[in-house]
Amino acid sequence: MPRVAKLSNRMFATVIIGLSVAGCTGPVVVREQEPPISSASPELVAEATEFGDWSLPPEGEVLLVRKQALDDPTYNLVVETSPTGLAWMLEQSKYSAPFEKRYSIDPDLDAVIAGPSLETSPNVVKAQDLFVSKEGDSMIRDVIVDERTAELRIVHLEFRGQ
Repeated sequence: MPRVAKLSNRMFATVIIGLSVAGCTGPVVVREQEPPISSASPELVAEATEFGDWSLPPEGEVLLVRKQALDDPTYNLVVETSPTGLAWMLEQSKYSAPFEKRYSIDPDLDAVIAGPSLETSPNVVKAQDLFVSKEGDSMIRDVIVDERTAELRIVHLEFRGQ
């Protein structure tokens, strides 16, 4: 008997959902979210940096890029560079938001896609700006800098469309 009850509950829920959808005034569009794309390919790096209107330092090394195609795209990049390369990258990218020291790391707010965990870093700073690209697209650009050693900066970038 419990099996029949479960089946009738499912049928009832299906009928209710069907009636709810039928009562809508417009079409219901259901889109599947594409899975994120992760790569360090030159094509994906170029796409991400063009979207964020971002310049990479000549000696920098891109560890990984991730693209999520939601309603507005989101790109994450991780770049290893020197302190001089970081300064050049921020200046060329017209990024002047003030950095604040992160005393504690929140895995949800400070998620990384490549490189060592931020929790093992001696110093982490973070900044965020609101930016309008050359094409007129408004976005948020987050920058987290892992000051790993005196000569190494691991830079975590996120560009989110609005």
